[in-house]
Amino acid sequence: MEKKPVTIGILVNPRKEQILIPLKILDDWKKENSAREISVLLCSFDSPFIREGQFPYLKIQPVQKIIESADLILALGGDGTILRSVQFIGRRQIPIMGVNLGGLGFLAETSPEEVIQHVENFLNGACVVERRSLLQCEVLDSDEKYFAFNDFVVDKAGFSRVIEIVTRVDGKLLNSYIADALIISTPTGSTAYSLSAGGPIVVPETNVFIVNPICPHSLTNRPVVVPDNSTIMLTVYTEFKEIKLFRDGQLMKSFPNGTRFKLSRAPFVVKLVKMQDKSFYETLRSKLHWGEDFRDKKRWSYQNGKNQSE
Repeated sequence: MEKKPVTIGILVNPRKEQILIPLKILDDWKKENSAREISVLLCSFDSPFIREGQFPYLKIQPVQKIIESADLILALGGDGTILRSVQFIGRRQIPIMGVNLGGLGFLAETSPEEVIQHVENFLNGACVVERRSLLQCEVLDSDEKYFAFNDFVVDKAGFSRVIEIVTRVDGKLLNSYIADALIISTPTGSTAYSLSAGGPIVVPETNVFIVNPICPHSLTNRPVVVPDNSTIMLTVYTEFKEIKLFRDGQLMKSFPNGTRFKLSRAPFVVKLVKMQDKSFYETLRSKLHWGEDFRDKKRWSYQNGKNQSE
């Protein structure tokens, strides 16, 4: 990729002062590599922590200008910054590298100290660019259309009583959920809200969506996994004045009783930059402490005969 001019775009979480650490590292790197045909563009989103002229080798540009020309997007902040970057990028499918500045950082696996090494790996083709599916949600009887990286949630809008969500998959009735809400999740979103609601962990390359009710008024309702080439139709009924639609944790809009939604796989993907030496299973163990056990296994007799290299 470096045989031609390369443009790297930086999108930050403007509320995090920690963005100054990787920005200084990137500014110094650009200064040291001024002879290389690499442009580094920064959208500060008017962050109060970034002063004019503070990073002279990073050219400040509006977000749309960056999206029009970038070959790589660095999302400085965390998983939420990646989710917002996905909405800016949309159909352009620019690879995203997440730089984690606190919090969980399940998607953003690059630390500030690793950012230059990982950028160089990308420029040299020494990394993996995963293609992650998105959900498309169309509001029927309107021209509204939304896209989500993690999930869509149809919610009872703070009303004290449950709502009814009639759910059909490819025209066949799946269930009439009586619940607080319903999550429709991508494999990427399986480790987000859906996981908290008792949903399964799904490997990102799996071509499925998860239909997961929140607090269903039933002992038998459980999450259901459906192929991602399915069309999921929702009709939502409430005794309240409205229901709400959330995308990736952000409120999209309120809708009246009887609103119908059509959910399907989006016609484009998210390209997520991952390092070759890190796997999804390793991330599960390190970030979510998957498989950790509080018991002292050394007291068990079979441990004495185990291979020490295991």
